[in-house]
Amino acid sequence: MASSSALRCTHLDRRSRRAAFVRHSLGRLTLFRAATTLTAMGCACRTGRLHPLGSGHERVFPWAGVLVLGVEYETYAEAAAGGLSGISETITWNHGILHFTQILGSQLLHNHGLRLMNAARDTLAPGDGGAAQRFAREAAFLTEPAELGLSRWDLLEAAAAVEAVRLLPGGIGVSGPYGGPAFAWLAGQLGEHDAGELCAFLTFLAFLTNDPCATFAGLAQAAARDPETWKATSAVGVLDQIGWGEEFDGYWDLISAGEPVGTPYVIEPLLAAMRVIGRSRLLELLARPAALLPGLDEEELRAVLPPLIIYPSRDGGLAHHRNGVALADPGFAWNALAEVGVFGAAAQLALDPEPAYCDHLACPHHASGLCRQWYDPPDATAGHDACGFLPVFTHYAGQDPAAAWSRAHGAS
Repeated sequence: MASSSALRCTHLDRRSRRAAFVRHSLGRLTLFRAATTLTAMGCACRTGRLHPLGSGHERVFPWAGVLVLGVEYETYAEAAAGGLSGISETITWNHGILHFTQILGSQLLHNHGLRLMNAARDTLAPGDGGAAQRFAREAAFLTEPAELGLSRWDLLEAAAAVEAVRLLPGGIGVSGPYGGPAFAWLAGQLGEHDAGELCAFLTFLAFLTNDPCATFAGLAQAAARDPETWKATSAVGVLDQIGWGEEFDGYWDLISAGEPVGTPYVIEPLLAAMRVIGRSRLLELLARPAALLPGLDEEELRAVLPPLIIYPSRDGGLAHHRNGVALADPGFAWNALAEVGVFGAAAQLALDPEPAYCDHLACPHHASGLCRQWYDPPDATAGHDACGFLPVFTHYAGQDPAAAWSRAHGAS
């Protein structure tokens, strides 16, 4: 593949820029903290710290623009104030935001997110006996095995895991365990060093097609023949040379024109990022995030972060950190929370059930676990009857969570 200086991507692999990216992005959390504090006044439920992910570290809902982290807000704030102290926590944070940037650049993921959101709503709605099966199929879309025995999720996970490490100050080397089976396969084709530089780029390109796994395999084999040119050529240069540039531009033109594609929780941030960063720079950033994220200013960075990042707080409750479009429109974050709550309820009905994480054990709906992914539980002053999940669920289901759970399990 030919290359020229005009098509080369500027790599920002500098220790100082990477350190500044992590420090400044974590430090900005202090400006937008919206935590609730549980105090035992309004209901009999006990108080304490919440663990919304159980023992997990991260759960991302890219189609809703929501990232939930298991590490407490104060841990990140302390790291930002005193310098980096937790490599694993920083990798987790990087990893979560990268899964959101991945959906920004892929029409395939836009369409999947919209189908998943609609299927979740349909699963709650009464009278649609096939909705739960449709939801389950769509929920499995990314994890179905395909080419080389890899799944779409394997590719996305490899790219996020590798770039999360590459974003660390000092450029810690990437090796197979970070990227799972997809990175291990790619390293077998290119060697670990070249695979580390090209994994995210090839994944970005692969998800511009309807068959990412087969495309990824073909692109990797092509890159193995001339990895230096692939590393040096910009995303726009590669798209033009393989004949995909016009179609990509056409899709972004449709989005800019306001065509109804994807979910608003992806498309509105994408439109904002186009305005703030510019389409050309944004394309290069989505293709090679670890190379370009450290060079963004604050407004640009916040435009490509998940609009809502949620942390548990040591004081009890959850801290909500808003970014980009969610700063200008408080209703955006609330609606995103509602969509994730609906998704969690649908998963409780159609997939493997999980327990609710909040402390409102006396709530009549707690036992159902339908609120397992409602990430705005009321404090004890307000009491569990004030939970915002109840009107959201009832809006879609036509009945309250306890009644829906009893009906789904054959109780009278």
